[in-house]
Amino acid sequence: MRFLILPSIQQPVGSILPATVVALLLSVAIAPAHAAESASIGLPRVPPGTIAVAPAAVRFNRVVYLAASRIASGDADAVPSMIASRVPKFTLALLATVGRINDADGQPVHRLLEVGAGYAVPLAGQLTVIDPDAPPAAAGIDMIGRQVLAANGRHLAELRRVGANDTMQVVDVDSLFLRGGRHTPLVMRHFIWVEPASGRCSSCVWLLASTADGSLKPAADPPRWLQEGTRDDRAIHVDADQFFLGMPTKDAFALTDLPPGTDLAWSADLQQAAAAVHYAEPNLSRLAAAINQALQPLRQAGQ
Repeated sequence: MRFLILPSIQQPVGSILPATVVALLLSVAIAPAHAAESASIGLPRVPPGTIAVAPAAVRFNRVVYLAASRIASGDADAVPSMIASRVPKFTLALLATVGRINDADGQPVHRLLEVGAGYAVPLAGQLTVIDPDAPPAAAGIDMIGRQVLAANGRHLAELRRVGANDTMQVVDVDSLFLRGGRHTPLVMRHFIWVEPASGRCSSCVWLLASTADGSLKPAADPPRWLQEGTRDDRAIHVDADQFFLGMPTKDAFALTDLPPGTDLAWSADLQQAAAAVHYAEPNLSRLAAAINQALQPLRQAGQ
């Protein structure tokens, strides 16, 4: 997905940054999960004021993923310093609400109630989600930073959930990745899962390529298993050939790697299950079973 915002090539007279901003969304999910889905669903935002790391909270009490971006490689010097210096200031926060109920036998079990995304900044010593369109004065965000943040917020609406039930959600994000020396469009898919017994929330991410007939196929990169609370320092590659009149276009920025975690091996079953356009049953259960099988070597190794 693309969650870094850089200015577009159309700049109205009198503005410091363009009104339209190019987003490099890089990863995310949300909304209560009840039954497996047969269509994509837009994802809600985490409410402003939510503390990102708050395990005792009733709502949004698990950190799935936190990511800050930085201009790191390629034609990095081509990016105006007023933009590059502000890119790392905003942290993409993917948070989950995990609740505990009693099952039919009276035993406590955990459920994944919702997953949400937002942007966070340090406030009073805690990473706090803010309103991208109206950040608090205490955040100390200047005019350029506010435009960058607002554009990021608009692109949160593009995140889509493509499958869900009581313990898992699958989320897709359109992305650009540096592959073969080129900025290549790929779908980054997130499988987010809560362990019913412990309430631990983990995730698995992989890349998918679109085919001519509209279907998806796994990229060569292996799927990667992420622990709860993963933090990502996302390095961005810049391609100056994708600039116009000195300003970057939407294809100028690309991710270089998946979030940090442990690589899993592709199996034939996992490759097939991982490439569905969306997940209604039994496809969601098949995906979970294939990922569970891929995790067996990690369990045997005590990871």
